[in-house]
Amino acid sequence: MTSPPAARRPCVLFLSGASLVGQNVLASLDGRRNGLHLAAINSVAAEPALFDFDEAFLCGNLRDDPDAFTRRFEAILDALRPHLVIPCRDDDVAYLAAHAEAHPAHAPRFLCGARRPAEAMLDKAASAALAQDHGLPFAPTLATDTDADPSRLTAFAAHHGYPLIAKPRQGFASRGVFLVLNEAQLLRLAGRPDYILQAYLGDPDAVRNYVEACARDGVPLFHSFEMDKYSIQAFIAPDGQQAGLLATRHAMRQGRSERVAHENDPALLALGRRCASAFAAEGWRGPLNIQCQRSPAGDYGIYEFNGRYTGATSARRLLGYDEVGMGLAHFAGIQLDTAPSPTAWPVDVLRLPVSRALETSRIEQLKRDGHWRAEG
Repeated sequence: MTSPPAARRPCVLFLSGASLVGQNVLASLDGRRNGLHLAAINSVAAEPALFDFDEAFLCGNLRDDPDAFTRRFEAILDALRPHLVIPCRDDDVAYLAAHAEAHPAHAPRFLCGARRPAEAMLDKAASAALAQDHGLPFAPTLATDTDADPSRLTAFAAHHGYPLIAKPRQGFASRGVFLVLNEAQLLRLAGRPDYILQAYLGDPDAVRNYVEACARDGVPLFHSFEMDKYSIQAFIAPDGQQAGLLATRHAMRQGRSERVAHENDPALLALGRRCASAFAAEGWRGPLNIQCQRSPAGDYGIYEFNGRYTGATSARRLLGYDEVGMGLAHFAGIQLDTAPSPTAWPVDVLRLPVSRALETSRIEQLKRDGHWRAEG
């Protein structure tokens, strides 16, 4: 295990550091990380992004063996004594919140809040219940674990109409999400303990027209529903006050956010403030992400909450919203050296994939030793 870097530079530790979120946080720190020691925990060694950190630790998968993960995590905490721990996946958020509850002395160093809202954000059925408690416009949601009794599902479909969205109760990046178009498909979900149904918040005619085109012309090799989605990113300081808020519109291409633009609709910003207030009252602290869709009537509906930075964090930084700087300042007392702000921030940002080489020698060292550290 390494010697603690805290005596030299403040340490920031990332859980799941090689994830897309971890890479976004690193990009947000570009040009202003010299005063920091950045360390990452990851379950997979063959990730080029790990070697953009100053130090990396290999750790087992949290879901596979939570006890082993905790032993490794606590050993790393003892060695590094980080000023801030940043969760990069939904599982990490819930884990940190639970760990903070069990070990209150660690809590001030974790970029998260109370356990209940963290677990509610991890489970979309619980997200809907929390939103209902606070009068927030969450998409109508129904858990499918009905002991194989389809009556609640068919009643839900009768009320909200097709299409419906079926998605895992715990999931991300639209994995395992599909559209339910008819009763035969709906009934196959009856009794599933790991799924929910949600009302479709977009234009149902667009889905119907697409399905008819597929029946007529065939299914395109690559396809997705290319509509804009809306995202609100708030930041709740340790004292429960709202420290930041930004709303963005995302142009979706092949299931990913390709272009991110400012969205200044007062109704969307007001919704963000309501959500931040509700989550602060529940004990949440740190980043809060609210995923929304706009109905054909112009109303906004929420379909997901996240208690972390996201894959668009670096895009928001380019739009002038420095949520990573907020986290370091409010939770760790670290003020970043920042370049002068431009006279006018851009109004939108284009997100592009990049290619990375796998550095075999570093990967093999990390696999062998469970630890890698940059020279110098």
